[in-house]
Amino acid sequence: KSAVIMDGDYTPSFSVATAGKDARLIVEAGESAGVRLDVAAASAERFRRAEAQGHGDDDMAATYFASFDG
Repeated sequence: KSAVIMDGDYTPSFSVATAGKDARLIVEAGESAGVRLDVAAASAERFRRAEAQGHGDDDMAATYFASFDG
């Protein structure tokens, strides 16, 4: 995914929105089984931030932008 970031071409092969949905479902499944999935939860939050910044339809590499405010 580094090439996507370096080239700035975020044509989706797997979108931020879809990856975020999947991450949330994984966290929910863990919670229902009594298992903490901290890394999956952190990933879900990162996808949420990137989507809130307007990158929901971009390739999941656009979560790079969640590292920055705005």
